[in-house]
Amino acid sequence: DGWLPMTKSGKQKSPNQIRNELQKYIDQCKADGSSTQTKIIERMGVNSNTFRRFMNPKTYKNQWSATSNGTYLAAAQLLAEVKHDADVAKKTGKRKSAAASVNGSKKAKTGGEAGSFPSKSDKSDAQALIDKIIAHDLPEDAPIYDSCPQVVAKIKAFLAQDGMTKAAFLRALGNLNSNSLARFVAGKKQDQCANITYKRAYTFFEKQRLVEGKAKSAARMRNECEQIGGFSTRKQS
Repeated sequence: DGWLPMTKSGKQKSPNQIRNELQKYIDQCKADGSSTQTKIIERMGVNSNTFRRFMNPKTYKNQWSATSNGTYLAAAQLLAEVKHDADVAKKTGKRKSAAASVNGSKKAKTGGEAGSFPSKSDKSDAQALIDKIIAHDLPEDAPIYDSCPQVVAKIKAFLAQDGMTKAAFLRALGNLNSNSLARFVAGKKQDQCANITYKRAYTFFEKQRLVEGKAKSAARMRNECEQIGGFSTRKQS
């Protein structure tokens, strides 16, 4: 899609910059226990050998040669997504703080307990989004161009939205069984590729991408090149 990581001054970020930012992110995840290096590599959709080559600056006589390594764009895309999620969380936190202040005032006046459940308006907005997504047409035999870990990451991000519930998401996936979803989310690499959640969730998020008019990510473009015909949904032996 032609996307490149850029600095605030408008220059393309060098492999050294991406490498340092990625290492900082990995170290932070290890420190707070939110993720591991292995999981981050899986989320980027690159193999460990490619990752190790990129992370070792001695591999390249000219640092810009490292842009040909798939980890460069995959890492840049991941870091951009992490920054975006952090910005959204920060804004959401401010809105929730303001709402908590209002709810606290109401509680003081009424003696009631401020609720922690999604508001009716949040649930209504979430359902409206789901309805819009599932109404979009997409061929049933469309190939899958996201790995299982990438789909899992999308599921978690989607369910983290205000007003979104697991029950509504399961209905959107054709009344999917909650146990199937749980097994898929807990899976490692592609070991849950035959799980019905994989195909249904991928199709759902591909519809969402098209509805929102978003361009294909660098990871998606790479998967299309490396996974001719898409990822398999056959049970691995």
